[in-house]
Amino acid sequence: MSPPGSATRLVRIFTACHGTQLLVIQHLRRHLQLPAAREFLLWHPMENIPLVDEFMRSLIATAGFADTLDMRQFASLRPRTQGPWQWWLESARRLRSDATTLHRWMESNRIAPEDAELWADDPIHFNVIFTRGMLHKSRHVKIPHCFNLEDVTIRDFKNNLEKTWRKAHWPKRFIYHPWLRWSSGVDLRVERTVYDRAYTFDQPSPWSTHSVDMSGQISIEAFDRTYRSLPSSTRAEVEAILAPLRTSRKPLVLLLLFGLGADHSLRAVYQASLSRIFSERASELRDCSLAVKLHPAARGTQEQILIDWLRANVPAQIHPIAHGLNLEFMLPQLQPDYVLAGVCGALPIVRKLRRGRPVVLGEMLHLFLADRPEERDATMKSLKGIEIW
Repeated sequence: MSPPGSATRLVRIFTACHGTQLLVIQHLRRHLQLPAAREFLLWHPMENIPLVDEFMRSLIATAGFADTLDMRQFASLRPRTQGPWQWWLESARRLRSDATTLHRWMESNRIAPEDAELWADDPIHFNVIFTRGMLHKSRHVKIPHCFNLEDVTIRDFKNNLEKTWRKAHWPKRFIYHPWLRWSSGVDLRVERTVYDRAYTFDQPSPWSTHSVDMSGQISIEAFDRTYRSLPSSTRAEVEAILAPLRTSRKPLVLLLLFGLGADHSLRAVYQASLSRIFSERASELRDCSLAVKLHPAARGTQEQILIDWLRANVPAQIHPIAHGLNLEFMLPQLQPDYVLAGVCGALPIVRKLRRGRPVVLGEMLHLFLADRPEERDATMKSLKGIEIW
């Protein structure tokens, strides 16, 4: 129960481990007409990536949450060093420790689980899996994973997750998991992964029987309103980056990079694809400007090598865009002629907003489908109306 005299019993607890998720949260908070509630945030930067950490901090500073809890010191996020049998004990110890930390934080903020709504995306990362298992007395609200409409592949992901759970060996299913649940108080059962309602930017969510259509908030006007609510320092950074593109040579080609990681192999695929495209479409892309939008979680080393390679090998003016802000919030300030990417969730948004011609790189599509053959039908459905070069 909430304490006597509190303004409202309703509490919203949001959770995010990436700037994209935090932007989804801010977009929903900006455009939904919601009952009054105290609002909180549980967060940590994915893999402690400095760019993600810095960007999330900048958004949180002016987001107006009643309180936030940085989860990066949670025991469950530390590297695992134990063997299989030791891990049975260690995993329970970590979960108990993290549950105690979250309990104490909620008590200090006078949050009763039965008064709370947990707003979380798909159960992929620890911040969602743990908090859902911990707050099983709360109402669970599904938010979109990012601004890629409601990803048509998520139904396959959900089915595969449930299938993997059911296939677990019997000692794990009937001894380890019940013991872990009893000893830690955290319920990680996949069959309990049901959301009371789900907000979606496109099609109904498979995670809930009650989906709320937010497709009207995928618009230049809606993105611009949320963009203008961001910290002035963030907007100043973005506008300084985009200023040269407004007067650059036409056509303006925008390349969206996925995170290249530390391995050079993915960078080599981008290089091969871009070499082919600029050769085959030399007349169409002559004298163009090529803006390269780094992934919000990019670590930077392979990305810089690719930028240097582009400057030496591609007949275009090269403009790097290194910032944690999603492309969607830059489009009100930018008018690209082409938007090139691998299998990227931003392309359906570009298609919907009609902000340039969305194009999938053929080599990247082939690589994606070779790695996920079971997602071929869903992936090709998501790319309907998008060119493949």
